Amino acid sequence: MSQLDLEHLREVVLDNRRSGDARPRDRRRQVFVDPGGRIVIGDDLEEGEARQLSEVHQAVFAAPRG
Repeated sequence: MSQLDLEHLREVVLDNRRSGDARPRDRRRQVFVDPGGRIVIGDDLEEGEARQLSEVHQAVFAAPRG
């Protein structure tokens, strides 16, 4: 199990927001969470791990005001 890089998570979310894609199909741009609250970015998934995770709809992240 790898440690989550918060800067990488931030970049993934911001890139998806810029492209208007709250449910990206590209695994590298997807964000998942396990029942214990551990956050995983799609390209860090281990074999067979995806079935134990829920995909995070990225519209839940706050958007800038203005």
